[in-house]
Amino acid sequence: MRGLKLPLSQTQRVRLQRAFEKLQSLSAKANSDASVTVADAIPVNYEDAFLKGYGTTDLNGELVATVCGVVERVNKLVYVRALRARYKPEVGDVVVGRVVEVAQKRWRLEINFSQDAVLMLSSMNMPDGIQRRRTALDELNMRSIFEENDIVCAEVRNFQHDGSLQLQARSQKYGKLEKGELLIIDPYLVRKSKQHFHHLEQFGIDLILGRNGYIWIGEHVEARDSMVIDQAKSIEQSTVVEGINRAYTPLEMRQNICRIANAIRVLTILGFNVDLNLIMETVELSSSLKIDIHDMLGSEFHVLVAEMEAERRSLTTKRKR
Repeated sequence: MRGLKLPLSQTQRVRLQRAFEKLQSLSAKANSDASVTVADAIPVNYEDAFLKGYGTTDLNGELVATVCGVVERVNKLVYVRALRARYKPEVGDVVVGRVVEVAQKRWRLEINFSQDAVLMLSSMNMPDGIQRRRTALDELNMRSIFEENDIVCAEVRNFQHDGSLQLQARSQKYGKLEKGELLIIDPYLVRKSKQHFHHLEQFGIDLILGRNGYIWIGEHVEARDSMVIDQAKSIEQSTVVEGINRAYTPLEMRQNICRIANAIRVLTILGFNVDLNLIMETVELSSSLKIDIHDMLGSEFHVLVAEMEAERRSLTTKRKR
């Protein structure tokens, strides 16, 4: 509540406070040691061997947190994942970035990391879809693929010895993103999952939840449906796409993009984890109540979403019992 900067009336403030108190009680029952602040003790079994990770220290024989965040346990490793920190990449993460420089045989992307990421010319599929060696002509034509300020989707490949990050875009689902909107949120709100690419068929929209907190909402592109597309199929689809390609995005499509974007903004302000189910529930709530797109950013809708999430978690907890 303290971090929210919403013009709430007295009634809305009381309703929102009740919703947050309900969410807090449900979270405490589910996992009492999930969230910690500085100097909070982290319960561990001292009889079993464990490893102290980031954000923890030994104080008077107890394991305590040195940062505010969420306790994570991986086998014997116990560490605290800090909230509101910069993105910490892991190999295999799906990220969305903005091109800031076209250099020799590489592009540099800003991905909300301490350093710019590098996408090598050799680490991506060529527009013709043919697997071949990169030539000097390809290097000269790099700006025809990506140029400054282009939005690009890629995958974390590895880390270099100097700490720099390398990306790759060897699949048809990666590449340049057009005809959409880019949202930037706190990275900790996007959890790692098996699927970060979502096709919302009812809206004809692609939703990409980047692990770095960059979220893309744009018009659906057929080329990202499958992991591997052979050369013949790629040429056939590119011909079809060129035939139906429009220089504009229809009004209804833009309205759907804005509605989904505003739903994500509301969830971000409330501090909820951003996932597909919660986004769609928020969108459906706004549609069922016939709330205009610009009114979704109002105080009343924030309160309604908080109450909806509190009720959903309460029902989920009862079902588990």
